[in-house]
Amino acid sequence: MKTLKLKIFRGNGREGEFKTYKVEVEEGDTLLSLLQKVKEEDETLSFRQFCRAGICGTCAVEVNGFPKLICKERAKDYLYSFKEVILTPLRNFKVIKDLVCEHERTFKLMKELKLHLEPLRENIPLRPQEVKEISFGSDCILCNACQSYCPQIRDEKYLGPLFFAKLHRFFKDRRDKEKDRKLNLALEGKLFFCLSCNKCNNVCPKEVKPADLIRELFSEG
Repeated sequence: MKTLKLKIFRGNGREGEFKTYKVEVEEGDTLLSLLQKVKEEDETLSFRQFCRAGICGTCAVEVNGFPKLICKERAKDYLYSFKEVILTPLRNFKVIKDLVCEHERTFKLMKELKLHLEPLRENIPLRPQEVKEISFGSDCILCNACQSYCPQIRDEKYLGPLFFAKLHRFFKDRRDKEKDRKLNLALEGKLFFCLSCNKCNNVCPKEVKPADLIRELFSEG
């Protein structure tokens, strides 16, 4: 049976070291299932998991420096391409332990910005093209891959691609009575500081294409 070498960041906070594990790869294994095998041998390893189907976004970590949902990464794809797979916590987030990051700021901002539909009193049916326009932001699963990979996130006042994608979703929804407020939130969140580097597009596992949505907001601002 083939084995894959996993080099995993271990530590509390950003201070730590890497520990290497050799794990047997079976048919159907993902990088997440390999971590589960490691944890059977080393119960001190910490990582996030939940749905194991690429829906919840919980298991996002960096794989060889690139944010991935590891429940969707087939282990066999790495067997012949890499001598080892380096697993590190997402960038731009406080590390709690090993591969576990603090995501509380994301959920707190979602509440503060009221990133939900604030409906008009009358019922307005959406045309198919309108549904398509808002579907990209709706598909965001809050995995924070884009926030992790965005170089502009170092500016604390810059909201980031995740929030701009969500603001776009509700700004484009004509059923929302707070469309103007949401556009203003995007502008106040330094929308025009986006570098248009497309890095958020490249790492989004749900193909939300935040950079494209940001450019659409540019034309509205």
